Amino acid sequence: MKRSSVVTFALALATVAALLAPASPASARDEVHRCTNWSWTGPSSWDAVCSKQGISISSPDGRRGIDWGFSNIFCVRANSYRQSAARFIASQRQSINGLRFVRKGRLRQVGRLYFRQTFIVTAGRGRNAGKGQLVFDYAAADNTGTYCYQSSKLFMVPRGDYRRGIRQLIRIYHSAGYFGPGLPKGPNGEPA
Repeated sequence: MKRSSVVTFALALATVAALLAPASPASARDEVHRCTNWSWTGPSSWDAVCSKQGISISSPDGRRGIDWGFSNIFCVRANSYRQSAARFIASQRQSINGLRFVRKGRLRQVGRLYFRQTFIVTAGRGRNAGKGQLVFDYAAADNTGTYCYQSSKLFMVPRGDYRRGIRQLIRIYHSAGYFGPGLPKGPNGEPA
């Protein structure tokens, strides 16, 4: 085949693949939602419950959603912030009912004295089975070792739609803006 024929064939193949690919989770039906202290962009039919300590965003049927909460706390006593984060996250994990922990990510340092751990979780059975990600953040809120910051985020979708559904929820999460008191910034300047 000539070089121009190969390029033409590759472009035609890419065009066909793009046309046959499923639609992006972002759609023209997305709109900006506003509630006390928050704004976020997502499907027009979705709703949220908002407070100074977090937000819960969900689809009308409740099968897709984000539950994000945060607060300042006393640091867990330990020899280092990494150990403090590990102990705190372990205690939070033990207190959670209704989720099965499928895979445990490693505790990562994502900023100065800022740690994150992600778990893959499932819930429910049969047609109502869900799969998601549970993300814990833990960071020093001051230089004394007394006050820390914690955040937990649960992203949950139907198990059969995990890959596309999680992308949609992460897109919605990244669109969220918090305008109330007390939310520190993450390691890259995003809301923690």
